[in-house]
Amino acid sequence: MRKWFSLLVLFALSGFGQEAVVTAKVLLSDGSQLVGAPQVPSLALDTILGRQVIPLEQVAALDFTPDGVRVTFANKDVLSGKPEGTAFALKTIFKDVRLAYPHIKAIHLSCRRGAAGQGMREPGLLLHAALNADNEDLSVFGASMEAKNVQIISSPQGGSAMLLGDATARVVILLPFSPYVMPEGTVEFWAMVPDPHRRFGNGGGQPWFFNFESPIDDSLTSHWIFGFCVNDGCGFGGLVGRKHGLTCTGTHSYGRVKNIAETGLLGDSPDGWHHYALIWKQDGVDFPGAKGAILVLTVDGKIVAASRQHMPAPAGQALDDPDMKVCLVIHDRNSDLSVPLAMADLKIWEHAKLPDVQRAE
Repeated sequence: MRKWFSLLVLFALSGFGQEAVVTAKVLLSDGSQLVGAPQVPSLALDTILGRQVIPLEQVAALDFTPDGVRVTFANKDVLSGKPEGTAFALKTIFKDVRLAYPHIKAIHLSCRRGAAGQGMREPGLLLHAALNADNEDLSVFGASMEAKNVQIISSPQGGSAMLLGDATARVVILLPFSPYVMPEGTVEFWAMVPDPHRRFGNGGGQPWFFNFESPIDDSLTSHWIFGFCVNDGCGFGGLVGRKHGLTCTGTHSYGRVKNIAETGLLGDSPDGWHHYALIWKQDGVDFPGAKGAILVLTVDGKIVAASRQHMPAPAGQALDDPDMKVCLVIHDRNSDLSVPLAMADLKIWEHAKLPDVQRAE
């Protein structure tokens, strides 16, 4: 078994925590459907294992039968039993309701950390994908997500994260906006690479964090990238970033480092959780230490690379078509798909924003 499996125990030792907000979609036996916020944080269930109190943020679905309820967890575990009480309390847009269990066919739950209450009201937040369930509902942002062969793993303080553990794992988020036409913006997230000492692949194989692609323009496959490599083709290595038609930058010159740990960016915990951000602004940012930079990379809130030099904009509809369909892809075809990667709490902002974070302990 690969070494990285044994490293999963580190998930319980380091990470991030935000208040969980659970949304429920209730399907009733008469065909009605209600969406709202559960009025209780957990479900008490009488099972063959005894009485279990199950936090709703860990549940993906509840399927009701005449004999009880079947609970499907975010990590695909299943547990059956009889719920205590007689009804499910739900806060909807029109009133608070109590739905009797015999009238409920199924409940689908999604959990987002910081996206409601605080996050959803934050100006300029275009997308927040918690990446804590393979069926996460991103419709509130006008987006949709398809996750294939991913694993939902536990992270500290009761949260969850998404592990892309092998070459078959893939995440595609279809966006309702085109980052290509945005004059400025920020993509930030938490990530962990369980085996940071693994050598970059021959010929420049790399573990990208993400790539922006277009499902209708096959040529846009490596024009907007963020991740690690030995050589990005533009003279950079280490942690590198590139924005189509703007510029590229990296923490090292090509060939200088052969693995993630060797970059020195992750301190004494190269196999732990760290916060990453790619920030761009055509007119230049006003960040301390990077004033005038048009592309900035940060790790744990610290600027690690920046570029002030514009690249000539290549031809193509991506740069000037705001209606062009664009996807954010994790484990894209140009990445080294054999490298396991865990990610969570992905956000896209419509403005350049220097993250205020500290390294997870």
